Amino acid sequence: MMIPVPLEEILRLNVFAALLTAIAVGVFFKTTLILRRSVFVFQVRSQKRKELNDHRFILASAIASLMLGFSTTFWSQSTAIEVYPLHLVLVMLSTLFFVGGLEEQLGEPQVLSRKLILFAFVLGLSFSNHMTTILLAPGFLWLYLRVFGFGKESFRQILKIAPFFLLGLSIYIYMPIRSSGNPLLDWGHPATLERFFWHVSGKQFRVWMFSGWSAVQKQLSYFANNFTSEFHIALIACIVIGMFVLFKRAHRMFIFLAFLFLTTMVYAVNYDIFDIGSYFLLSYIVTGWIVVYGIDFLFEWMSRKRSWMKTTVVVVLSTLPIVQIMNHWTEVDETKNILPQQFVRNAFSHFEPDAVVIASQWDYFISPSLYYQFIRNERHDITIIDKSLLQNRSWYFMQLQRQHPQLIEHIMLSANLFLKELDKFEHDIPFDFNIIQLYWQNLLSDIVEKSLPNHPIYIDARLDREFSSAYCRTPAGLFLRLTKKEDTTCYKTALAYFGIWDIKQPVAKDFEQYYIAVLLREADWLLKNGRSDEAKTILTEVLCIEPGNLYASWLMKKRGK
Repeated sequence: MMIPVPLEEILRLNVFAALLTAIAVGVFFKTTLILRRSVFVFQVRSQKRKELNDHRFILASAIASLMLGFSTTFWSQSTAIEVYPLHLVLVMLSTLFFVGGLEEQLGEPQVLSRKLILFAFVLGLSFSNHMTTILLAPGFLWLYLRVFGFGKESFRQILKIAPFFLLGLSIYIYMPIRSSGNPLLDWGHPATLERFFWHVSGKQFRVWMFSGWSAVQKQLSYFANNFTSEFHIALIACIVIGMFVLFKRAHRMFIFLAFLFLTTMVYAVNYDIFDIGSYFLLSYIVTGWIVVYGIDFLFEWMSRKRSWMKTTVVVVLSTLPIVQIMNHWTEVDETKNILPQQFVRNAFSHFEPDAVVIASQWDYFISPSLYYQFIRNERHDITIIDKSLLQNRSWYFMQLQRQHPQLIEHIMLSANLFLKELDKFEHDIPFDFNIIQLYWQNLLSDIVEKSLPNHPIYIDARLDREFSSAYCRTPAGLFLRLTKKEDTTCYKTALAYFGIWDIKQPVAKDFEQYYIAVLLREADWLLKNGRSDEAKTILTEVLCIEPGNLYASWLMKKRGK
């Protein structure tokens, strides 16, 4: 793993994410100084052309860096195993080398700037990590052409650094090579040119992009409501002052930052996903740079006041990062977030040997179960099928073929019929919805029918309607067990303690609703089987979680009759 410490793999990755996020804060600080020193690039207007890296600005940069580092979304990257910690480092390194390279090129126009070469390479690396690096393009291109113009030399310079960009981007070559080796997990199967292009262009996620005005309203509302939880309300004054200062003294920098901010906003508000926070990161970074100039102006203004007033302002502004920490600690703290571990352990304890499980809960079951099965080497006998991937991604069948060849062999005929129609969907070829739905239902039926003789079948309670009513459903912990005949010995209660750390979080909220749905199914089953006392216990738990649940109240009344 990345961090050579005696910790479990997932913890090592967490330490690595925290380290990268901390490095990103350091690079942000360095970038603020580069932005300040690039007087020729941004044509900074200064009354006296003071030393631009003075102690006052350095202090302002340090305060703003810590405030950004302890903003909710930024800080949260240090506790998540995601691409964004590295993305933060690469995006800010790209900005640092780009602006520094422009300034260096203006100083020595006869020699290609080494910083521009580094910029091109790091930008390629950043694209290979996350495609939202494209959000830098409008602002960077505008600034480059504003500095060097539209002449032939400008474009010749771009051609000179292009090979270094391609060198950084060349990491993508690893993907088809590794995919061709049939790895255990092969997301998107980018082994062919077509699938490689689909993968790097985010074809799988386009369905949520620019999907309509309702998405824009929802994500704009999220940004507006969340902004004060990113930056303390006291910082609004610094933001307003910083914008005014940049507009008056560094108009070009103001436009450059506006490009970065607006490009991010246009993209993010048009992306209809629930975990949208990370897509606003560049807008928060831009806000951090603006805050630097607001704080610096306050320092400059107070320097003309009495010493005790100046000291007071410095102390107050210097404590703002501490205020950020105090305000955001509980939102970022993940020590109580053990829901995935609890869910997987609970589910695994209830599955019979060689079970086939059809599920849809990616965040707190399917994803963590991959870790438990393939890293911790637990319950390899269980076959877990992701319903969403099975229904929408043809490459998923290849993965199932490698991991569970016997399953695919038994359902080959129905799988091929469905894949033929799915291929039309993936290639944007007109298809008959009724036909593809029929083949989908046949595929699910085939999985159950061919597996039942040798494997217990469990389904996600939310998928109940996808399966034939000919099968009996028995509550079996957090899932329903399908059988051809009623078998009460399969029954296992779903009642268990789950640590929901923050119900405002989408994943926690989704789990709570799923847990309630499972408990209601269990209570209904118990009442039908004459076990009213046990049903009362279940319903009491539901009403404790959600006091106004109408169905639970109705079942409770039904039990009393």
